Amino acid sequence: MWFIFDNLNALIVGGMLFLMLLGIQQRVAEMNLEQTVNYIVKRQAGDLATWLEDDLLKLGRNVDWESETPFENPVDSAGVTVRFVFFHDSTDAGGNTVRVYVRYRLKPAGERVIRNDTIPVYRLYREECIGSGCPSGGWQASGGGPGLLSYFKIDLLDQDAQPVADPVNNADQVQNTRVRFTMATPFEVARAQVLRQVYYGSTLLIQRQMQQGS
Repeated sequence: MWFIFDNLNALIVGGMLFLMLLGIQQRVAEMNLEQTVNYIVKRQAGDLATWLEDDLLKLGRNVDWESETPFENPVDSAGVTVRFVFFHDSTDAGGNTVRVYVRYRLKPAGERVIRNDTIPVYRLYREECIGSGCPSGGWQASGGGPGLLSYFKIDLLDQDAQPVADPVNNADQVQNTRVRFTMATPFEVARAQVLRQVYYGSTLLIQRQMQQGS
């Protein structure tokens, strides 16, 4: 009889140890998944922020602002910027001036569930048009962002950091470009502590002076 009880105790203890080890293994797997999710979304957001800043810092460079306006008004819909076109002038190897247009287009990319809330997400498309035929034609895809943007907004600001109404017709008031976006994680993780979205915002000074060779 005691032999049977000893075996039962051993089975119970062994079962408890197994469940504990299983729980630890599951927790380690969850932590690894959390780290992967955080790394993916932070890297993608960082990459997007880098090339957005590189682009927008060139807005209007080497352009005579007195004779032309190097951007179109941002087009907004449902609280996000869905289209923005701007340009700068550069110089090729032969010393010729080349105009470079950049166009951003934001397109729906489905939905994401974040803390039981369903939100729309978008993909940012970047296109370039180089040469005299622009901007009417010749656009080529040239980069973009993942389809995880839950918010994207571009504003042209005055010297008081306030959005300029109708920037094209008030270009002399435009001093800065502000870009903001929110990027959702690529997939949902059950734990509440996990990063759900990454927020980014930057205000960039527009350089109106001529910088040949840029």
